[in-house]
Amino acid sequence: MATGALDARTRRAASQVLYQIFPDRFAIGGGKPGAEKLKDPAYAIPHAVPHDWDNPDFPHPWSHHFCGGDLDGITGKLDYLLDLGITGVYLTPIFASPSNHKYDTTDFFCIDPMFGGDAALHRLVGALHARGMTLTLDAVLNHVSNLHPWFAAAQAGDPDKQHWFTLRTDGSYDCWQGHGSIPELNLSHPAVRDVLYRTPASMVQHWLAQGVDHWRFDVAQDVGIAVAQDLAAVVGQRFPDAQLVGELCGFAGSWLQGDAPGEAGFHGMMNYWYRTATLAWLNGEIDAVQMNAAVRDARQGYGLPGLLCSWNLLSSHDTPRVRTAIADAASARLAWLTQCTLPGIPLIYYGEEIGMQGGADPEARSPMRWCERDWDHSQRAWLKQLIALRQAHAALQYGDILVLGDRLPGNALVFLRFTDGPGQAVLVVVNAATKALRVRLLLPYSHWYDGVTLHDALGGAQTTYVQAGSVLLDVAGQSGAVYLPCNPYPNYDLFKERNRS
Repeated sequence: MATGALDARTRRAASQVLYQIFPDRFAIGGGKPGAEKLKDPAYAIPHAVPHDWDNPDFPHPWSHHFCGGDLDGITGKLDYLLDLGITGVYLTPIFASPSNHKYDTTDFFCIDPMFGGDAALHRLVGALHARGMTLTLDAVLNHVSNLHPWFAAAQAGDPDKQHWFTLRTDGSYDCWQGHGSIPELNLSHPAVRDVLYRTPASMVQHWLAQGVDHWRFDVAQDVGIAVAQDLAAVVGQRFPDAQLVGELCGFAGSWLQGDAPGEAGFHGMMNYWYRTATLAWLNGEIDAVQMNAAVRDARQGYGLPGLLCSWNLLSSHDTPRVRTAIADAASARLAWLTQCTLPGIPLIYYGEEIGMQGGADPEARSPMRWCERDWDHSQRAWLKQLIALRQAHAALQYGDILVLGDRLPGNALVFLRFTDGPGQAVLVVVNAATKALRVRLLLPYSHWYDGVTLHDALGGAQTTYVQAGSVLLDVAGQSGAVYLPCNPYPNYDLFKERNRS
């Protein structure tokens, strides 16, 4: 698919860099210390455990521990995110719920008072939009809390609600992965779809009308492809700019709209496929043959629009952090290099930029460290550099990809990102081997002409040149290069507009 055929929504989406926040753990607004904030009436619920911000230990049950983060706290840190290069924020659920993670809502139409209520959301939306940034909320269409009034009504035999869930005569019911506290909604029931997304007053449309920009949909495999298709069709009519992204912890090509209209419904997916491949490769579990093939498989299976609108993540609230998953610092730097240069939207999990570590839940959900003495400043500078590089070049934002590394010796991921513009391309080399990659690469790309000079934007590799459809690479071990073209001749343009594809 030619990149010139991409619609404006896809290009805008692909040009984003997102930052994921677990709201209870990011920042407390209003200047309140944590101990004072946790005395608010919102936390006076059964089983709630006030938790000190600086205490890294979370005893079981983890979901009952509250640190006091809120939406005004996020609003107060937006300039920090803007300085990093972030263009949009993604929040895990913020609706009323008895847990800290809020994936078990009791009211889809109420922002949890712990986070500041509806007014705090409006303040956050206004502050984001004033900075040209976007907000993505997390929608859990598949299940609710067993304390939700809908479920209580269904169990009581309410004729309007009893078919909203799958209840059995023995008192059991369908619940997500066997957890009785989160009963599954019956998404085949028209009234359930109506209240969740189909009508103007539905949850999804209500919050979009309130200024929310985009949605991420939890457990896509449980929501189902048919619902995703219906969701995209219905919501897209009223909110054509809204991005609808699904969660699937694997290869997700069948869930995307792909290169042709009328296919499956999500615009993008959380690209756990990239994450699995990248971590396995940099930890030595697979070689570069599989790594390069995994990138090519994503391009073929997701389609270019679907791949560009998917989120490139290396960690999330559900996974170990990068510096825990990849112990070697040099390899971790290469992971972020791949994240920011492969097709898709980089998703930075809060705290990764300053070197926070942690295993799976609850360690990955530790509170953000705001004392700069605790920061890995070199890591933040590296991510900031990569984000700025990506945002400066259209090829890295919405360019197509040509995978080249599996035709080379050694252990490198090599690919070309390119648009339809003459010469508008970037060559990326990620060398995971301990030895330098010194090889001539045949380059099957028609618009880097003989004599084009290639400079490494990262500054580590020497300048090289295109020679009759090839380029001589010399990239040190455990390092990377991002080669940008330069016209070496005065008063002469190698990249004439009349050569546009």
